[in-house]
Amino acid sequence: MEPSVSAQVSTQPGPGPVDTATMPAQVCRRFLDQAIRVHAAGLKSYGLLVADPDVPGYPFGATDVVFLDSRRNRRNQAGNRAAFEAQGDYFRRHDDAGFVADPTDLLAAYRRIEEQGREIVAVFHSHRRQPANFSWIDFRLHNPAFAWHLIISFHAGPIPQLQPFRVDKDDLEVGISPADDREGSELAYPGPEVVPLGLRIDGAPAEVAACTTALGLGVQPAAMPEARAHPALLLGSGSRSRG
Repeated sequence: MEPSVSAQVSTQPGPGPVDTATMPAQVCRRFLDQAIRVHAAGLKSYGLLVADPDVPGYPFGATDVVFLDSRRNRRNQAGNRAAFEAQGDYFRRHDDAGFVADPTDLLAAYRRIEEQGREIVAVFHSHRRQPANFSWIDFRLHNPAFAWHLIISFHAGPIPQLQPFRVDKDDLEVGISPADDREGSELAYPGPEVVPLGLRIDGAPAEVAACTTALGLGVQPAAMPEARAHPALLLGSGSRSRG
């Protein structure tokens, strides 16, 4: 039987040894492949990270990924477009900055996940031009029901970068408005509520190596340490996010 190995693949480490999100290498590679295809088509990726509730480390580990249909992004519908353009010049210059998930698409995904006995543990979205940061608008749109969020950035070109964040948000107000008059909403949120996490992938050596290669990392997989439980972390966003 092939041994399990692991590799850290996030652009930033977590501040402590338990500040790490996890994902099977096989799932990570499938996630990267699809996100790369979506980006190459000139579209933005977004969706849900899913886990079986009885897996070790739940809910801080994702065991599957569900992409929502990027072709049905409602960001540029009249009211939504005005709300994004009120967040600054970047959002007026780039009409693919941000997303609004199609409600029908989102509901169908929720129902499939529930029928399978799994749960959503986090959300993800891509940045087509911005670094793998968690921005001011990401924070404003963050749903406090969840506590971690994965960014996949194509800031440096076709080879993506991955970075999860823990987000602590007590404010129940979520959203943006056409009445906003903001600038620089694409910049990284500086507050202590947002903390970078490490991202560890685990799996067979060939699967881990395939992921690190796709990320342009010269990471040598290491023997996987004994699994430890992680603190409960659930993050997500509302139907809108930035990019």
